[in-house]
Amino acid sequence: MMGCTKEDMYENEADAVLKSAETKTYQAKFTDDSYFTPLFCEGEIVDYVSGYISAHWRVHYKNGVRQWILINFSGTLTSANGEVLTIRESDKILFEEGMDPTYSVRWNIMGEDGSHYIGSGYVDWTTWDVVPEMTVCPPENQK
Repeated sequence: MMGCTKEDMYENEADAVLKSAETKTYQAKFTDDSYFTPLFCEGEIVDYVSGYISAHWRVHYKNGVRQWILINFSGTLTSANGEVLTIRESDKILFEEGMDPTYSVRWNIMGEDGSHYIGSGYVDWTTWDVVPEMTVCPPENQK
């Protein structure tokens, strides 16, 4: 790390990670009690969940240009029908010069009554809707 000081590493960011003089990854953790998302089976909305989640953000820069953002969500949610579920979600936002960013989403949501929702898709930047591209929903979920 020749030429870098501890002050250069953090630039007033408590959780910056210096990879080299040209690349930096900043981290932050948040909690939110207003998480809300639809549940999908075979591409169709079958329920809605809301609740309390934790989010771990990582933002990566190279030569001062933002390259990507990774966000991991976890927490406890309640469906509209009252089932309590746990969520593990991974979001990735990629930035490429001259192009709109891409925002991909992967989720794994498990209910205490046995429901299980797995899927992936993307976020539509215009509407902020989650657009499912792949969903796995066991037959026992379709009550």
